[in-house]
Amino acid sequence: MRQLQEKVEGRPERLARGHPFSREILAAPLPASFREINLIFDGSGDPSRDVRAFENMSVLHGYSDPVSCRAFLSTLRGSALDWFHQLTPGSIRDFEDFAGQLTNQYSSAVAQEKTYLTLMAMRQGEKESLRKYVARYNQVCLEVPTAGDEVKAGGLIRSLRPGPCRTSLAMTPARTYDEVLKRCKKYINLEETEAEFAKLEDVVKPEQKKGKTSSPRRGSPRKNSPKGGSFKRSSPRRGGQNSFRERREDRWQGRPRLPSGQRYNHFTPINTQMGEVLAAVEE
Repeated sequence: MRQLQEKVEGRPERLARGHPFSREILAAPLPASFREINLIFDGSGDPSRDVRAFENMSVLHGYSDPVSCRAFLSTLRGSALDWFHQLTPGSIRDFEDFAGQLTNQYSSAVAQEKTYLTLMAMRQGEKESLRKYVARYNQVCLEVPTAGDEVKAGGLIRSLRPGPCRTSLAMTPARTYDEVLKRCKKYINLEETEAEFAKLEDVVKPEQKKGKTSSPRRGSPRKNSPKGGSFKRSSPRRGGQNSFRERREDRWQGRPRLPSGQRYNHFTPINTQMGEVLAAVEE
């Protein structure tokens, strides 16, 4: 690094002829405690993030503005370095100018700034666990520093799927966003505990089914039954009495049947007056 400093300080005029840095930047001496920053920007990422990261390191090491320009140049690679050497000689006079031109060149890669509308548009996935969604929502909140507690808390409640957690937060509103996260944590533990119980039941149920013998269904043929599945009881029931169907068949067995199209007109004569019969029916 000392050799590089001697070369730069010894030939500022020659370097300034075609270099994008101004003569003041090239002529500024490097501090004795100079340390290179382990950052790389090749044009594929968000340049604003790389600039902020470099600025933090520059403040830590106490770089002057000219030294910051030369140190930041050492982090460029690939297309970013090619872009730098195509700049007009002497066009960069300070670090703010350097960082601004780099950010404008790769503005298409700059991440879109998120606002409170981003939080309002978020929704918990149909199969997304409460733990994963709260972590995802909280990460977006960190990217929206202007959002207050009311916005973050309200956005989280309205974005949850219908369930006990959402119902609890809606019925008893929390005062701060931190309180919302604490209450969500309780339901996260409940959700994960119920999931563990469900897994345990899925393991126990198959083992219980293996120990049970399957009983024949109603209407299915029994063992040693006649073909077709029907089983006619041949033995008499209680007290030797036949079934109702058998008794009915015995009653009508042997009686002549009327030919088709004729009506039965032989009835048992009534030995009671009709008025008494009607009176009995009305009672």
